[in-house]
Amino acid sequence: MNSRILSFASIASVILFAVACSRPTSVVQGIFDTNMVNVSSECNGKILEFYVNEGDTVALGQELALIDTLSFEVQINTLLAGKDAAMTVMSDAAVQTKALSEQLVRLEIDRDRISRLIEVGAASRHQLDQIETSIAVVRGQIDAASATIRTANDAASGNVASIETQIQGIRDMKEKCHIRSFSSGTVIGKYAQAGEVTAVGRPLLKIADMDNVFLRAYFKSSQLHNVRLGQKMKVIANYGKDSVREYDGVVIWISQESEFTPKTVPTDEERSNLVYPVKIAVKNDGYIKLGFTGEVVLTDEQD
Repeated sequence: MNSRILSFASIASVILFAVACSRPTSVVQGIFDTNMVNVSSECNGKILEFYVNEGDTVALGQELALIDTLSFEVQINTLLAGKDAAMTVMSDAAVQTKALSEQLVRLEIDRDRISRLIEVGAASRHQLDQIETSIAVVRGQIDAASATIRTANDAASGNVASIETQIQGIRDMKEKCHIRSFSSGTVIGKYAQAGEVTAVGRPLLKIADMDNVFLRAYFKSSQLHNVRLGQKMKVIANYGKDSVREYDGVVIWISQESEFTPKTVPTDEERSNLVYPVKIAVKNDGYIKLGFTGEVVLTDEQD
């Protein structure tokens, strides 16, 4: 067990025993806290569903709420229609120049035939030159048509790529309508309800890690000389009505800057005293609540 119930009498006995053994003690007080994250909306629209309530435990990646996706679906369908239209503009150069290619084949056949006739004196050189000219013209027409088709296809292809990028962006926005948890924990705050209209950046929920809490204790500079990261400490949680629990804690953070003692921390010292916040991690057994007061009892031989 990491915790055990103590009475104020038992704590006093520990302190008196330490004094009797010539080990001066001091008590450092603080407040229990934990890591929390606000889950905010990443898109605008009406909240259709809330799947969790305050007090519910959620897992990493769990869907928490749903925002209306209809506007994004309309945009996607419109862009898909534009993509189809752009693709129909794209042409096959071979198909579009088929007639010219067939004409070129016929001219080349005539050229070969006239060349053979010239050899036997049945045709003139002038006839051959005319055929060669016609062949050159058709080849030029084929090249020009192919270049025009390639330019049109390139433009259409760029348009299709642009539309696909837009579709992907809208699909990403649509996915963000499914509000998911970025961490596991307990829902400790709910700031909206189903049916309300939300906006980008508006907080919807607050999730806290209630399994791993820490005591934010406030040390005077004279108490820090034996405190180090990774150090084990006994943390005492005060539940009121002479009920306390003791927990095993580990120092996970020591502030490098001093601050004034918070008003929420009870102390006999003057409020103007400067202190250094120290976080002492504690495994919660289910009894510790955020905002509970706690303390650490220090001795001159504190480990």
